[in-house]
Amino acid sequence: MAEISFWNMVGDAVMASSGLEKTVLAFLTVLSILSWAVIIMKVRALKRAKLNDESFRTAFAAAAHTGGLTKVVPPGSGPAPLQSIFNAAQDARAQAQAEAAAVAAPPPGELALKSPHQLEERVRLAMEHARKAEYAEIGRHISVLATAGSASPFIGLLGTVWGILATFQMLGTVKSASIQVLGPPIAGALIATAMGLFVAIPAVMFYNWITSRMDEEQELATCFSESLLRLLRATGAVDEGKATAAAPVAQG
Repeated sequence: MAEISFWNMVGDAVMASSGLEKTVLAFLTVLSILSWAVIIMKVRALKRAKLNDESFRTAFAAAAHTGGLTKVVPPGSGPAPLQSIFNAAQDARAQAQAEAAAVAAPPPGELALKSPHQLEERVRLAMEHARKAEYAEIGRHISVLATAGSASPFIGLLGTVWGILATFQMLGTVKSASIQVLGPPIAGALIATAMGLFVAIPAVMFYNWITSRMDEEQELATCFSESLLRLLRATGAVDEGKATAAAPVAQG
């Protein structure tokens, strides 16, 4: 028995497929391309975020004050969660200082809509929102992998079921059936399920890996936020009494 190569087997099965099966295969091919594009983008984004976070941790550990820390990771260099968290804390303090000046002397009979109070809570929320925004951006379009992983096998199965139905209908119109007659249409039907699995397996594996890595990195970012907030408390940077002062966030 002659050995049949993989690509010859796939090509023969595709050629034996019906119109609906070919449509299913084309749709799954597009879904596979989209899945791999998302996988490549997310892996690169996670790698860049990790490198940027390591750079910021190194600079933060070596710094004696905040000078220059807002520009450790330049804009356009990819995701930088720790840099964004630090910048959000700085911006929250600066906004509190501006609001404190705005409510110093409101016009007679008017109510102030800005307040410098609850500075620590505002800084904490600003850091939390920055962290969530960064990882929401990193995780954008990851739902494509979840959709491909869950739907592709059923889409492929639809093509297979249709092909089997067509094959059985054909059997009712022929006087005799042999493996030479039944083999090609059945192979054409089964290739749809195989294609569905081909799309779903890497999508599920990379979806789980990417979400796991994102969870780990988010935990590290949360730990950094907590450490930064403790540092701000120790230096008095989130003291409401100092909200009107222009003193920068200091690292002691």
